Amino acid sequence: MVRHIVQSANQAADGRRTAPAALRNVGPLVEALKLRLPSKGRVLELASGTGQHAAAFAEAFPELNWSPSDVDPDQRESITAWQRESGLKNLAEPLAIDVSAPWPVARGFAVSVLTINLLHLIPKPLVSRLFEEAHGALSENGRMIVYGPFLRGSAYASDGDRAFDASLRTRDPAIGYKSLEAVSDIAHAAGFAPIAVDAMPANNLLLTFGT
Repeated sequence: MVRHIVQSANQAADGRRTAPAALRNVGPLVEALKLRLPSKGRVLELASGTGQHAAAFAEAFPELNWSPSDVDPDQRESITAWQRESGLKNLAEPLAIDVSAPWPVARGFAVSVLTINLLHLIPKPLVSRLFEEAHGALSENGRMIVYGPFLRGSAYASDGDRAFDASLRTRDPAIGYKSLEAVSDIAHAAGFAPIAVDAMPANNLLLTFGT
């Protein structure tokens, strides 16, 4: 089982966890996803974390059915608390998905797979596995959408990115930033074609691939 680094977050009495980073990027993500998500169907979100994003996205996209997931049972409890508090009918109970193991979903389960701030927290071989599993989970003309920090070639976008990557590799030498080019090659090998690369705040990127 792969248990990636969990964001620091505050926990309310009702069980909902709130991470400052998720509060900062949810607005820009909603605006960017308006251009990239299909208009209808099911979205499978990997490593949903606290569940803040899932609740916000389900509210912002009422025509989409949102299926959050996380490997960490504590995070799934928080996601469930956000689902319960939101009362949103298009926000499902969280799935237990471990990116190092086969996903417990049927082929063609979703029209889109979305993951936010995950790729730099897992080893590169698991990035390949993630794209392979995502391809099987997607319906025809499905979309794989990935958000996070990336190298551009071998270059960092900022000194802050360099320092953050170094701190990650100190904790686990197998993880850390991947380059945009390497991720694109992995996606291509898994059967995806590039659709868009959107620049996001804090030097992050939103990558969209199609089946």
